[in-house]
Amino acid sequence: MSTPRTCIRLGLTLAISMVLAACATPPSKPPPTPAVVTAIPVVPVPKVAPVAVPESANEPWASIVASDVMHDCAESPLIRANAAMYTRSPARFEQLLEQSLPLIIYVHEQLQDAGIPGEFSMLPMLESSYNAAEPGHRSNPAGMWQLMPRTARLHGVTMNRQYDGRLDPVASTQAAIKMLKALNRRFEDWRLTDMAYNSGPYAVLGALRDHPELGSEAIPGIPVSHTTRTHLARLMALSCILRQPERFHVQLPKPSPADRLATIEVPAGTRLKSAADMAEISEAKLRALNPGYVDGSVPSDSPRTLLLPTGAIESLVAALTVGASEPVAQVNTREQNAGPSNNLPLPNEPMPAPRDNSPAPPTPAQHHRVRKGDTLWSIAHRYHVSVKDLRRWNHLHDSDVHPGEELRVRG
Repeated sequence: MSTPRTCIRLGLTLAISMVLAACATPPSKPPPTPAVVTAIPVVPVPKVAPVAVPESANEPWASIVASDVMHDCAESPLIRANAAMYTRSPARFEQLLEQSLPLIIYVHEQLQDAGIPGEFSMLPMLESSYNAAEPGHRSNPAGMWQLMPRTARLHGVTMNRQYDGRLDPVASTQAAIKMLKALNRRFEDWRLTDMAYNSGPYAVLGALRDHPELGSEAIPGIPVSHTTRTHLARLMALSCILRQPERFHVQLPKPSPADRLATIEVPAGTRLKSAADMAEISEAKLRALNPGYVDGSVPSDSPRTLLLPTGAIESLVAALTVGASEPVAQVNTREQNAGPSNNLPLPNEPMPAPRDNSPAPPTPAQHHRVRKGDTLWSIAHRYHVSVKDLRRWNHLHDSDVHPGEELRVRG
């Protein structure tokens, strides 16, 4: 009796233990749900307002083309023939653009401000290959715009023995702008404006008298000379090359900050050589940009404006404003009281040193510690040495000097 009861008791114990064990064991994880791949929606890239790109990156070509008004490149055999003529040697044409680039940028900015189409930025290229010093004799045209003496005077250009405004890129460009605007007011067509610039307004008026309809051709079919028709065709051909340079196997040169030009007014009597030294550029470069000053100095009866790279202007301004007790221009006696220019003060004439019997001055300093506002030119001027010698003595590769530097000022 005891054995069966014991067996039953043991069986119940085992059953209870199994149930308790089952309760203590954590439930098994359900099988994983198959992953569902959901496509991530493509979010459109927000439109960002274009950041202003420095002008050197896309000027002047994009701006010239954007302001064109004569868009005929293929319709006229005469335009095509002249485009081919200009690009017969692409390398030579690229070289011409590159050497003219500072003046092209300057002229385009002036024309753009005056509301004149981009094509006319190439007019000096057509007229003179952008040679600002293109000479003229007697009644011949001169300068990069090839202005006739009478026409130049009519539009406010000064010409005398010391200064010829036709050779001055600044003065001649302003005269050309006045002329182009006046012609376009009369003809109300930029193609006729170019024809009138070449042959004179009366030649175009006479041609229109018998042929008032211009027709649909790129070159208006009015009875003007072959030279005048070719002049317009060449202007349009140059525009076509800038618009489609790859078509003509031309690479347009990329401007650099050194190609940016600006103007500065200087005191009457300023010598170009002195201005070049103060601006820390070569005299040849300054003269190339300012050939209107034929006498080598800035006379009082001229605009007294110099065209220079922007970096050179910064150096010139610094040199003119440092050491105000020193004369910075050779001024004729009758001009000493003429007063300053609009932008820069004319330094006062230094007072003569009083006579005394003091001992001789000590030996000139051999070194100079650079102070705030000093430039290499002003230091050279103070110690009566050349900028070139200062660079050589101090092993300088450029004209930068910094406050606190000690420079050798004697050989």
